[in-house]
Amino acid sequence: MKSIAFFNNKGGVGKTTLLCNLAASLSIAQKKKVLVIDADPQCNASAYLLPDKQLEEILLTNGHQSIDSFYDPVRKGEGYAAGIPTIFRSERFEVDVIVGDPKLSIREDLLATDWAATRNGEHRGFQTTFALRELISRLQDYDYIMVDMGPSLGALNRSVLLAVDYFLMPLSVDIFSMMAVSNILKSFKNWKFSLEGALARYDAEEGHSYKARGADVSWELQFAGYVMQQYTAKKKEGVRQAVDAFENIISKQKQELEELCRFFGCDSSDVNLGEVPTLSSVVPLSQQAHAPIFDLGAKDGIVGSHYIRVEEAGGFYHAIAEKFSQRIDG
Repeated sequence: MKSIAFFNNKGGVGKTTLLCNLAASLSIAQKKKVLVIDADPQCNASAYLLPDKQLEEILLTNGHQSIDSFYDPVRKGEGYAAGIPTIFRSERFEVDVIVGDPKLSIREDLLATDWAATRNGEHRGFQTTFALRELISRLQDYDYIMVDMGPSLGALNRSVLLAVDYFLMPLSVDIFSMMAVSNILKSFKNWKFSLEGALARYDAEEGHSYKARGADVSWELQFAGYVMQQYTAKKKEGVRQAVDAFENIISKQKQELEELCRFFGCDSSDVNLGEVPTLSSVVPLSQQAHAPIFDLGAKDGIVGSHYIRVEEAGGFYHAIAEKFSQRIDG
């Protein structure tokens, strides 16, 4: 099992659309077993993957164990919960889902407070900080666990990124997305430094290293790669290229990505997983149908030129899925 968080410090880059369609491609085209964890309090992935009526019933009746409830025993000093959050099935995307919970935003305070305890080498702090790692480690039946996140660099997202094996970065071609790469790198450097100091203090205090599910905890996050999205393309000799207005930004983004790759010790030539040009005309239909873009049909409102977009989307997402699985599985 490999766990991958989809993250960028900028909203509006198509992160959730990428995650859900990539997850569907891996499941449908590659027959992988995929679980999506919605760790964004806005619950956008849950709203995309599940029909409205089903999601409303889940959230309003509280007839399930939520991802937020996993933190309750930790908050009370009782250790980790015995079970796992309820897992639902997205029929059209053919993936499993742990739905999001708006109350996760309130957990930010707990995670922020206990991060200070973590940095001091205190056991309680480590338990809170690595609660999501504990949860993910219990889900070994999947090929991929894919985690959706909000765009902040706060305590909740830090705990997600400390829990997973990889992070994947959706990028858009704009100056703010470029600056977000720099913000992410600075935060990662600070988190790694703080975590390594905390682990050393814990070892000195307790006489042994901190373990999660029997394994020593360390900074393990790797860079899976990036996907460039939402740019306007032209064709030159049959090859799609960004229009001139975006070329300078793309060039500067590559410089920032080089810095990120140096931090993670990976080759920048390996991390470009592909591109998804603007598919705005069919994305709303996909969201309304709670179905992958490449699986839309007449019953979902597809007519005329939309079919070309649907076919193009299949080409883009399946190609990214191939590169993704090669990168993750080696």
